[in-house]
Amino acid sequence: MPRYRFPYKPRPRQLEVAEEVAKALRSGSVILEAPTGFGKTPVVLYALLPYLEGGAKVIWAVRTGSETDRPIEELAVFRRELGLRLVGLSFRGKRDMCLLARGFGGDLDYSEVSYICSRERGRCRYYRRLGEVDARPLLSRGALTYSEVYRWASERGVCPYFLQRRLLAHADVVALSYNYVVSDELSWSIRQAVPFGDSILVVDEAHNLQNLNLGGDTITEGTLQRALEEAAEVGSRGAEELVRHAADYVRDRLGGLGEEESEVFDPRELVPEGGEGLVEEAERAGEAVRELRYRQGKRPRSSLHHFAAFLRSALALIGVRGVAFVAERVGGRVSLSIWDMRSAEVLRGVWRRFRGVVFMSGTLSPIEAFAETVGVERYRAISVPSPYDEANASVYLVTDLTTRGEELGREMAERYVEAVARLLSRVRGNTAVFTASYRVQRGLVEAGLLKRAEELGYEPVVERQDMSGTEAAEALRRFKELAGEGRGLLEAPMGGRFAEGADYPGRELVCVFLAGVPFERPTTKTRLYVEYYQSLYGEERGRLYAYVYPAIRRAAQALGRALRSPRDQAVLVLGDYRYRGYLALMPDYVRELAREVGHGELDRVRLPWLEVRIPG
Repeated sequence: MPRYRFPYKPRPRQLEVAEEVAKALRSGSVILEAPTGFGKTPVVLYALLPYLEGGAKVIWAVRTGSETDRPIEELAVFRRELGLRLVGLSFRGKRDMCLLARGFGGDLDYSEVSYICSRERGRCRYYRRLGEVDARPLLSRGALTYSEVYRWASERGVCPYFLQRRLLAHADVVALSYNYVVSDELSWSIRQAVPFGDSILVVDEAHNLQNLNLGGDTITEGTLQRALEEAAEVGSRGAEELVRHAADYVRDRLGGLGEEESEVFDPRELVPEGGEGLVEEAERAGEAVRELRYRQGKRPRSSLHHFAAFLRSALALIGVRGVAFVAERVGGRVSLSIWDMRSAEVLRGVWRRFRGVVFMSGTLSPIEAFAETVGVERYRAISVPSPYDEANASVYLVTDLTTRGEELGREMAERYVEAVARLLSRVRGNTAVFTASYRVQRGLVEAGLLKRAEELGYEPVVERQDMSGTEAAEALRRFKELAGEGRGLLEAPMGGRFAEGADYPGRELVCVFLAGVPFERPTTKTRLYVEYYQSLYGEERGRLYAYVYPAIRRAAQALGRALRSPRDQAVLVLGDYRYRGYLALMPDYVRELAREVGHGELDRVRLPWLEVRIPG
């Protein structure tokens, strides 16, 4: 281990785990499963100090760009407490960093900002000023968050994105989103400055890897309608013929799909007979649309270009095992998707590029299954028991509730509402009802959940399926704001943005109710996914890997929102009798503390904070 002390007062097993991680990396990868509150980020960073001292780089991959600051903020503590001279950089994409793109309106996607950058770079005043600034004063700060780099560059009128690119060569630790590691289209920009072969990769919240859909894309009936209008606008008869044929196919062959129904389609049927060359013509016409929009000072978006690119990718993937083409109706509109299920096959080659890889999360069990499904070969598994006991949590498994079946009946929905109302009347604190799906969420709302909560003095905050990032941030802020009065009710699906990744320390969340088990509905996608995994791992293991384990991990993630440190206390309710059969897969504290009750007993649950005061 390094010659430095750990920068915090060590919690149980932290130093031991850090030493295990450091040793294991000498011969392969590490899969670290540790509960929330263990301190995985500082422990792994501490374990990597010998490698950093030896000249290795560390790439810290997170699920979304908004999470890149966290490991760099931790590095700042290491620098301050240990006197380290390491440089860390929170790296964001052009979408977050381009100053020039702001003139084209908000909410541009990556491809639009890249288009603007490629067209303007030669004459961009921000890019041209890069050579005029001395970045050494910025580098001297050591641990650079996204906002620091953006603000520093903006104040000096230089491009924040390409300033980042210059800083990469000086960085010892780089935090970025998964895409910059798993996507060849994006990773080249990082590899030039941070060679993967000399770097150790840390994959944070690694349980997300199985569902990355690496080669996926989606278009809708709306895409086709806009593409048809654009083809007419630029006078491309070939593109118009192609889009009209595809739109007719969707209307005639897929228009009968009911809401949330789906079926497989053949991408070749989107192209008229003998019209293979029309795809290329449509792509050129789409490029002309982007050019036209760009010259008009508008965002360079083209549905025609998107449709052509989608079709080109789909045609190239026909016959590839693990890729499916699925049509489904959601929100009244038919969508066509390329669905790439090949996580193990694709990711196996990614991990081989690095000197070593650390995969970490609070929910990776069974670890052998996780390793197989994301292509991890030689590895050391490290599992850390949770620190939680009856002082932290009361756990209840409700035996007369279930969301089993394709529809949530009115009687069962009303029973769920009664269960939650009884729980709310007892807890009198910020509570989350995490549902098995948006469908279950709608059923509870229709059965009067929000009204009952309001009658009890709670203010509901609901995650919508079409919620923007800004709306979600405001909703989350409002829910946390209600913690002081203990009257917030959050309703959101398991696997969603509020049930994974969000932190609710202390009194921000003191009760979690899981409404159902978040199994995927028995749709065409679910069937194909299970069949693909069964072809790889056999009938029994394939179903477990594709269907059971991901659902239980989503449930465990949702429960873990309320216990973020050994000082937190919460009431946790498994609202579905089927959890009986899956307790062995749940976190250890859930297995040990779970007590079976009927839904009518939830107004008498034990409140840990009334019995035990944990010093903080």
